[in-house]
Amino acid sequence: LNRIPSGGDVKLKVEYRLTELLVPLPAQITQKENQFVVYDGNAHYASAYPVAQEKTTVKIGSGKVLSATQVAPTNQENERIVYGPYKDQPIFSEKPIKIHYENNAPFVVATVVERLIEVSHWGNIAVEEYIELVHKGAELKGSFSRVDHQLDRRGRRQPALLQFTSILPASAKDIYYRDEIGNISTSVVRLRADSVEVDIKPRYPIFGGWKTSYVLGYNVPSFEYLYNKGNEYALKMRVLDHVFDNIVVEKLTTKIVLPELVRWVSI
Repeated sequence: LNRIPSGGDVKLKVEYRLTELLVPLPAQITQKENQFVVYDGNAHYASAYPVAQEKTTVKIGSGKVLSATQVAPTNQENERIVYGPYKDQPIFSEKPIKIHYENNAPFVVATVVERLIEVSHWGNIAVEEYIELVHKGAELKGSFSRVDHQLDRRGRRQPALLQFTSILPASAKDIYYRDEIGNISTSVVRLRADSVEVDIKPRYPIFGGWKTSYVLGYNVPSFEYLYNKGNEYALKMRVLDHVFDNIVVEKLTTKIVLPELVRWVSI
């Protein structure tokens, strides 16, 4: 960032992400019901400096809005609620807002990810990930009916995890997907120019409060990730692959197994 002269200005874009901020309400729903959540926030930007003009936009999607706090001027349009514009706000201005709206996204969290990278003498690197998932949205009330699930016209708009896409390196091969029962044959592998996509479909849909776990593994050639200068080698790989979009990982462990007789390891 260049020095800003007296009286000058600069434009900044600040992006940050919050997790597990939306609260399901009601906390339990039946299989046929839609999921509603509550967002608690602030109509103003909590700035340490006076704000000449501001506007807050909350994107809520196309679902039904049960209630939304009004802080004039407030407008609801095109799948969003707009607060403001507001002018000449003092520091740390605060106007709490609460929006209760429909959101059928499955709130799936990876509670445990254990990634194992094994470097072989023979030009191969084996990668295996053990992943535990839990749906932290509105919990399923009552029993599950597979017939009702198959007849549900909402399809993928149900508040349940039906399938997701993991993205692997372009050179990934010998891909396998299994759970504690055994191999799961419902996965689909697609080759892209710069990656390999794996569509993963669990044995059953994951509703609120439900859990599942699985193992995804593959091999890649070591020459793409192992660099050397004389007898010194450097391994450069991802700490975590793209498990699915917008993933939240609560506990991640990455283990690296190096060949025998390796010495003077530094990280």
